[in-house]
Amino acid sequence: MASIKKTAVLLDLGFVLQKLYERLGKRHATALEVRNFSQRCLAADEELFRVYCYHCPPYDQTETHPLTGAHIDFSASKTYTGMQNLIRNLKVADHIAFREGKLSFDGWLIKKHKAEEIIRTGRALAPGDFAPDLNQKIVDMKIGLDVAWLSSKRIVERIILVTGDSDFIPAMKFARREGVQVILVTMGHKLVKRELLEHADELRSITFP
Repeated sequence: MASIKKTAVLLDLGFVLQKLYERLGKRHATALEVRNFSQRCLAADEELFRVYCYHCPPYDQTETHPLTGAHIDFSASKTYTGMQNLIRNLKVADHIAFREGKLSFDGWLIKKHKAEEIIRTGRALAPGDFAPDLNQKIVDMKIGLDVAWLSSKRIVERIILVTGDSDFIPAMKFARREGVQVILVTMGHKLVKRELLEHADELRSITFP
């Protein structure tokens, strides 16, 4: 009989939420659905230690629109409210630890499909062509630190990592050197970076919902 492996599930939540949005018919996932997905990642011989979720709280500052000069209060948007509620609910869910990063506002970008439309038609810029350039900070570092802590202290025997980001390869290599198995979960995306495959013990495909 196979021994039960104590297992931590680490969710790169920005990646996970985008994939769940696609799978749920362009609908944003609830905290319960995120938790249910994390449970689905476990195999029969794995016992959950804890689910770690890594994400940034939504941006809540006011910025000036580059075309109109209007003041845009990001905390007044539906996106802000929805993400705040999701994070609040995840923080109190059973067996979930939430690790917060910080969003950095790095200016404004012209949306890709809008830029293509402007090139094709020659029309003038419009206010809706712009999107804020928001970038996550600290999230990758916190994932790496948790992988190192879980592995070096031998708190778990397996780490399930749900991400598409190759920045975590050093952490994956460290865990394996410490004798911890690393399971990489895909969410239906066909192009998994080769370097991620090289440093994972197993590639696991999860069907959800």
